[in-house]
Amino acid sequence: MFLRTQRLRAPSDRLFIVVPSVAALVSCAWLAGASLLPAQEIETGAAEAEPSDEKTVPIEEIEKDERKYVPSKERTSQTAEDRNRPLSTLDKLERVNPKSGEKEADAEEKKPADAGNTTIGSSYVTRTEARTFTLSVPAPRGQILDRNGYPLAQNKVVYYAAVNFPLLEGADDTAILRYAGERIVHVNKLLGKRWDLFPDVVLPHYQNRRWLPLVFSDALSEDEAEKIRSNPMKGLMLHPVYLRHYPHGKMLSHVLGYVGKRPPRELGPIRPNEPLWGEALGVEGLEESFDTWLTGQPGRINMLFEADGSKLREEMVRRPRPGNNIVTSIDAEMQQIGEDVLAEKVHRGALVVMDVRTGDVLVMASFPQFDPNDFIPSISKAEYAALQNDPEKPLFPRAFRGAYPPASTFKVTVALAALEERVVSASTTYPCPTSWSVGDVIMRNWNKDPEGSMNVSAALMRSCNTWFYEVGTQTGADAVTMMARRLGMGEQTGLPLKSEATGIVPTNRWWREKYGYYMSKGDLANICIGQGQIEVTPVQVARAMAAVANRQHVLKPRLVKQIQDYNNAVIQSVPVEDRSELEIDPYYLSIVRKGMTDVVNAGRGTGHAAGNDKIEVAGKTGTGQWKPANEQNIGWFAGFAPADAPVISFAAIYEGNPGEAVGGGKNAAPIIGEFLERYLDDDEHLAEIRAASDEMKTLLAEVEPAATDRPEVNSIFRDSSVEEQYQQQDDKPQRQMEDHSDDNTLTRWFRRLRKR
Repeated sequence: MFLRTQRLRAPSDRLFIVVPSVAALVSCAWLAGASLLPAQEIETGAAEAEPSDEKTVPIEEIEKDERKYVPSKERTSQTAEDRNRPLSTLDKLERVNPKSGEKEADAEEKKPADAGNTTIGSSYVTRTEARTFTLSVPAPRGQILDRNGYPLAQNKVVYYAAVNFPLLEGADDTAILRYAGERIVHVNKLLGKRWDLFPDVVLPHYQNRRWLPLVFSDALSEDEAEKIRSNPMKGLMLHPVYLRHYPHGKMLSHVLGYVGKRPPRELGPIRPNEPLWGEALGVEGLEESFDTWLTGQPGRINMLFEADGSKLREEMVRRPRPGNNIVTSIDAEMQQIGEDVLAEKVHRGALVVMDVRTGDVLVMASFPQFDPNDFIPSISKAEYAALQNDPEKPLFPRAFRGAYPPASTFKVTVALAALEERVVSASTTYPCPTSWSVGDVIMRNWNKDPEGSMNVSAALMRSCNTWFYEVGTQTGADAVTMMARRLGMGEQTGLPLKSEATGIVPTNRWWREKYGYYMSKGDLANICIGQGQIEVTPVQVARAMAAVANRQHVLKPRLVKQIQDYNNAVIQSVPVEDRSELEIDPYYLSIVRKGMTDVVNAGRGTGHAAGNDKIEVAGKTGTGQWKPANEQNIGWFAGFAPADAPVISFAAIYEGNPGEAVGGGKNAAPIIGEFLERYLDDDEHLAEIRAASDEMKTLLAEVEPAATDRPEVNSIFRDSSVEEQYQQQDDKPQRQMEDHSDDNTLTRWFRRLRKR
């Protein structure tokens, strides 16, 4: 499918970072008593190593001081209680010690005449704080792309404000905290923020990790980063990292998932091969399922620091290798249109669109959604609790994890079972009264007026409950439930997403194990209209419709097409897979397709709102009781298009509010109608659909029943001549099974599609 980038929603730049307590380090009581140093006394610009006359000592001879930091009560006026309070709340901090440059100037005045003959020993003592480290450089995570190569998940470089400590010789705890506090105050004043750090974070970092930046801000916007660049301060730096970024915000959030937060802030000594920043870990969706493929190979860097904390040398031993790219089957433009339509027409719901030829999932939308960018690099407990407690359940992927009664969409299954069991033919009619009884139970039709006798196609068009009560119970529980299983209901479809719902298709055996007796006639009648102990997911219904549309296969939905390396070379291709052969007489399928086409296009059909002027649509409406205790119902519309030679199948569900009057034709069919209207408004999209449909029509002609072999499918009333002709046949019509040999053009065509 063609994709134009200008139609996509503008990317969201909203990003979050988790840090310890972030309260303002602004003018407080302790600042009033010990104000910041005058501007001319504060060094600005990039932190560079000051020239030194000291003799160089080989790094191999430098001893590493790994002494554990123990605060000295003799060196500071802090109390134990102070150490648990943020810097902005402390009122006992003393003025920072004179800077190292001032100390050196004083020392120069007092230096004796023979000071130039300083021994190596004294230099060795001064340089015991020098360090060399080997650190790991996290690799960029692989991208997730749509079928046309447009990014759905990528990486973004962001900056954090950080303190870069020098060696504060002889400094006590107060001086260390003051050094950090001055830089946090500087940034807060520039940006109008209230960032802060606790002493029990700052002091251990200085003792154990001062060679690495101490981050104190959230991720900065470009404007904020530029303000800091324009107002530099020695010891203040912008720390760059790359984070996961979802350029289209909420789009496809339930499928993409998100990555988890980085590990807690390190406070102990720097470990060998420690990552320079926390690596992302897939938590939900494709990010989790393909985490191993998306995670790259980290690089390695050697860093040598002078005693004063300045970086002396940096050597990249091994460059990081980016992760692999995941190419999905999703069409980003179709997905965006589907999500926009859902946002306009449902309180809660889902839409799935599939390619009936290959099983490719083109759209998988659930509404409402969430923005995965809110989880990068972490989400606060309050924000996450708000998402979890939201009654609309924005974190819930309804398209593949939501299990609902199929309502009247299940009548397609019952019709196929009845035709295959020869309970009805194309022209067999049954009445459609207002009610139907079993024992002392009366079950009613949705229409309060009787509708007369009708055949199977008309019963589908009018969605007559009482017709399906009678025909379904005559067909039998085993035949009905087995047909549902053959169409792929009651089992996971095999999507590469965790916790896909299985659904429920009750068999007689299941019923006996659960209730101790076989399914009753009343229970079966209820199931035949898609109610009672039966549940399906939207993706299961879309797959079943794809099977009816392609006449050949029940396909495994394909959500991922390829895995590529960072040079775009394909390293693994995901083939099209059959769940099973359909093995239903094409003639029976044509009868059902006739009824589904009439649902949308005939005068008395229930799904007119799904129609389109450019192509003919076939489908089935459904209205079901979902949560009776809350008087909460659902609406369905499922089908395929174009009706005569389909290319796409779809399933849309509408979750009603408690007490709301819901109807599949009123609430769900308009979702499909509006989706097709917007997508086919593009002439190129329309031309692609028509071209694919023409190809499908030519190839499907081989498996269509010959008109001379079977009766016409066109009347809702009893045709005595046709019925008599059908009843006089001595033998049941032989099912026209497709030829599985290599000479079958349709089979070869499907195989060719699988290689795409």
